Amino acid sequence: MRNLKIGWKLIVIAAMAMLLPLRTAAAQGTGTLRGTVIDSISHQPVPGAQVQLVGTNRSTATDASGIYSFSGVPVGPATVRVQRIGFGLRTVTANVDPGTTVAADIVLQPVVTTLSQVVVVGYGSSSRAEVTGALTTVQGTDIQNTPIAGIDGALQGKAAGVQVTQNAGTPGNGISVRVRGSSSLTAGNQPLYVVDGTPIQTDDFSQVGFGGQDLTAVTSLNPDEIESITVLKDAASAGIYGSRASNGVVLITTKRGVAGSNKITISGYTGSQSLDRKLHMLNGKQYVEYMAEAATNDGEDPADFGFVAGVDDLVETDWQDAIYRTAPVRDMNIGLSGGSGRVKYYVTGGYYGQEGIAIGSAYNRASGRANVDINATDKLSFSSSIALAREINYRTVGDNTISGTVMNAIAVQPNLPVKNADGTFTTSNEGLAYTNPVAIATFDYNPTTTQRVIANAEGRYNLTNWVQFTGRLSGDQLVLHERLWGSPLVVDENGGTGGDATSGYNTGNRFVGEGFFTLNPWSGSSRGNLTAIVGASTERNRTELNFVEGTGFSSPALHDVGDATTVTVYDASRSANNLVSYFARANVDLADRYLLSASIRTDGSSRFGANNKYGVFPAASIGWVITQEPMLGGLSRLGSIKLRGSYGVTGNQGIGNNAARASFGSANYGKIAGIFPSNFGNADLKWEQTKEADVGFDWTMFSGRIGLVGDYYSKKTSNLLISRPITATSGFTTFTDNVGNIENKGFEFELTTENIRGNGAGGLSWSTSFNYSTNKNRVTSLFQDQPIESGFANSVRVGEPLGAFFLIRFTGVDPATGDAMYDDANGDGAVNADDRVVIGNPQPTYWGGLTNTLGFGPFDLRATLTFSGGNKIYNGIREFADDAGFNFDNKFADVLSRWQQPGDITNQPRASFDGTSNATLSSSRWLEPGSYARLQDLTLGLKVPSSFSNAIGMANSRLYVSGRNLHTWTKFSGYNPDVNSFGSGGGTALGTEFYAYPLARVWMVGVSGEW
Repeated sequence: MRNLKIGWKLIVIAAMAMLLPLRTAAAQGTGTLRGTVIDSISHQPVPGAQVQLVGTNRSTATDASGIYSFSGVPVGPATVRVQRIGFGLRTVTANVDPGTTVAADIVLQPVVTTLSQVVVVGYGSSSRAEVTGALTTVQGTDIQNTPIAGIDGALQGKAAGVQVTQNAGTPGNGISVRVRGSSSLTAGNQPLYVVDGTPIQTDDFSQVGFGGQDLTAVTSLNPDEIESITVLKDAASAGIYGSRASNGVVLITTKRGVAGSNKITISGYTGSQSLDRKLHMLNGKQYVEYMAEAATNDGEDPADFGFVAGVDDLVETDWQDAIYRTAPVRDMNIGLSGGSGRVKYYVTGGYYGQEGIAIGSAYNRASGRANVDINATDKLSFSSSIALAREINYRTVGDNTISGTVMNAIAVQPNLPVKNADGTFTTSNEGLAYTNPVAIATFDYNPTTTQRVIANAEGRYNLTNWVQFTGRLSGDQLVLHERLWGSPLVVDENGGTGGDATSGYNTGNRFVGEGFFTLNPWSGSSRGNLTAIVGASTERNRTELNFVEGTGFSSPALHDVGDATTVTVYDASRSANNLVSYFARANVDLADRYLLSASIRTDGSSRFGANNKYGVFPAASIGWVITQEPMLGGLSRLGSIKLRGSYGVTGNQGIGNNAARASFGSANYGKIAGIFPSNFGNADLKWEQTKEADVGFDWTMFSGRIGLVGDYYSKKTSNLLISRPITATSGFTTFTDNVGNIENKGFEFELTTENIRGNGAGGLSWSTSFNYSTNKNRVTSLFQDQPIESGFANSVRVGEPLGAFFLIRFTGVDPATGDAMYDDANGDGAVNADDRVVIGNPQPTYWGGLTNTLGFGPFDLRATLTFSGGNKIYNGIREFADDAGFNFDNKFADVLSRWQQPGDITNQPRASFDGTSNATLSSSRWLEPGSYARLQDLTLGLKVPSSFSNAIGMANSRLYVSGRNLHTWTKFSGYNPDVNSFGSGGGTALGTEFYAYPLARVWMVGVSGEW
């Protein structure tokens, strides 16, 4: 036994002796691979990039300084693969020597449309190479540090197929976003916004009309919190959202923490805003001369109306200078992010403040967000997000009104002063035709406060290595409070009522619960890749409002509604709707070249009739990477080419909650309560349905230096939700029904080029991004083909674009008489409304953007040009400012070229105080070109030398100077061709300028850095 023990000891000692050299050899046969990942354009480190050691299961993420490291790497060639959303995939090989650290720095090339990009899709993410639908991604870095309240406005010119109209320049105003054209008359054309998987509320909850200065709930999102924005454009990509996807889907992904990258980030800017362009109006002398001529031409005595030269033209007032100012804008954000292997976090807070260039207007937003990710076990993980925002909008009455600050500054006579000699504001007693605009801005007060919380919690559990279950709960709560005060000190407006005050509350609550399985049954298989999701969701929406208005106040200092002597208007109501959904999608990738995707969603909505509660929305798409096809091997020299095709059905449910129900409302008679039938009801009411086909290609060439994406689409929307006529014997004149069709067709192109690729950090680099879109919109069917008129000059007619201008055609000025001439279209010898014809399209037929980014050494320069065209604008200001003197309003300086004697050749009719020159007819004379090009952004940045930034404890510091709305090239005579005074909700009233708040030109300086 003793000999046996000794034998075992000898064996163990021998084995240890044999293993020891092996271990020493192993230690001597490895090394460390370490490097920094850098952005080729900004030369900044790229944190959070995923780095994989090829041939192993080892991977890591770069830290805040863009550094990664692998220890224990076998000697010899070692390859690392790096990828990050927004950058092209990059692979680098380095030779590892025993016991040494080898540097392998990697420069990533930013990409927008190349096949290597990682993109977010509905209920998941995918490589761009595997996507078979039409989508566009904009990185958060492209919209940060932009002096505009909402992310929707920051998208302008950056995404093909996405048309953004600013409507007005009011701080925080609602912006119109159209994805591949307008598809509805009354059910809304704004896209669905989804933030981190949560469909959010985006309606205008305001109860008070400010024309184009409406509010949308998108402005509560802080652009600094955004990681990326993906716009799902065709039915195949958006179809997974079913009944709300007809207008496209905007997926917003917020920033999250990166393990091992603990850091504090800070960014901010301050700037100055000024009026982009003034309107050319008559001065005091010119105005008196013109109006005197108008009176004389019609046999009137100018002295009877105060138009005597040398007497009534002694005052010169530029009312635009009186209300517009140089105003500050500022933004500040601070964030903390990082985490360990199990817990990651991102916490941020921000403030954005913008005073309007028109006195009395402003917008402020304070916001905060906390995102937390927890890997509880190898199978179970959690994610949660909460975002808080408080907004205050100070709007001035204007846009689509006949009395307001901007409107009156254009309209009031320039030969009268702002104030009297005693310091009081001038009024109609001194001859003002309209209320003094400076008095309105000084004494009236219109704050709107919005408080909002968006929160979600998500859990994911891996049931097997190829089945994952995700459960998600989310909520969106919004409370909006409006206060309006019309001061009695504004004599011509509220002096007779003793003041007018309004208070309104509106709340919106949305709760969503979702559960879905993600399946990868072919994981690790040589057959290819199959990914599928199947799940269900339920959504609950509740709104409640109240409104009260009162007049008669004992003092201007008491301006709450409770201080009123008389309540003139009051209202209160509640409403609700629910949505239940079932959905599924499967994506197949065979041999990296044959791609197939199919989805189906069934939605049930409480908004629709008992016979059509549910709708089914299927979609499918295919893709073929032809350069991967062996039989077409010669094509590989052209780079990577993928052909795509898709077809699907989506819906729109943007109607009132009770449109399908026969209902009753209150009809009180004095103090006696009563009810009356308030809605006819329609048990067959159902979704608007859009069928869309898309064919396109993705082409990347020259090692990713050139990327080209092209699409052609055809969208046909049927079952339009409109209020159509009904026989009055029913007790009603209209009811909501599914009637009418609209189609949109167009092309989209996105081109990205890396013109000069920098050799390492600090080398000269130059990249270009260009997008171009076209759209042809046409109404193909209406109820009995009866046209619908809306706005000032818009109409909806079969065979014409939605909102087509329907006007009398102006043919010029008679050289003999100076009278305006018009086309007698029906030949009856009289010119009137019966001679109106379709004469212009309010919708742009093309638009796009061009961005150039250069980098050299520590400097970077970016310039963005946006453009839009093919449309007309109805300049409603000219109804008063170009009426030949019929109204007392000030006139555009164009009237200086008016007809004054026989033989004059001009398009300006003779001045006529009584309107006898026919200049007051609403006609194509007031229709102007809407095309424009704008230098939208120009930014020059400087990376602060590390020796300086390290001295103050900062890293990756950057200083920049930036400008926005720097110059606009256009033939439009108004403030801004990017306008619609009917606001973001103008479904058929489009392309109209009626005293809209102008855009501001902005210059600012900013800084960013991290610790």
